[in-house]
Amino acid sequence: MKSKKIILWIPVIAWMTMIFLFSAQNADNSSQTSSLPAEILARLFNPDFDQCSEAYRNMLLDHCQFIVRKLAHFSVYTILGMLTYNAFRGLERLSFRLTLFFSALLCLLYAISDEFHQSFVPGRSCQLRDVLIDFSGTVFGIALTVFLFKLIKKVLEKRCQAHD
Repeated sequence: MKSKKIILWIPVIAWMTMIFLFSAQNADNSSQTSSLPAEILARLFNPDFDQCSEAYRNMLLDHCQFIVRKLAHFSVYTILGMLTYNAFRGLERLSFRLTLFFSALLCLLYAISDEFHQSFVPGRSCQLRDVLIDFSGTVFGIALTVFLFKLIKKVLEKRCQAHD
């Protein structure tokens, strides 16, 4: 049983490591990572992208890159929230409320430490807005996981009742 609990924390630690490595990228590398998705998004917003002026294309790319970066923050912390909730859920001694609380708290503290870490990376900064986006992703991920677990439980209960 103890090995199951340890195994539940491996994805959490791996995901936190991935977040740390993304945050360790300098500003140029980080921008390069999000430039292709930003260009795809810009072309979706404006199918005549290539015919637009360079100034307009640059402005649109900047806006799309902002959106891509913030969606990335939200998404990676959604997954972290899901993984963390699942890991804390594996600790049977915790009540549902404490599982929610500790999952959210750990992710919030990690988001704060991650932004602080970025303040030491060339061209990057520590942004309260990003912590709030990260935490919103965490809350969404935890809520989604709770919903999915309840949905799965209901489906399994109905299957068991149908076989009785």
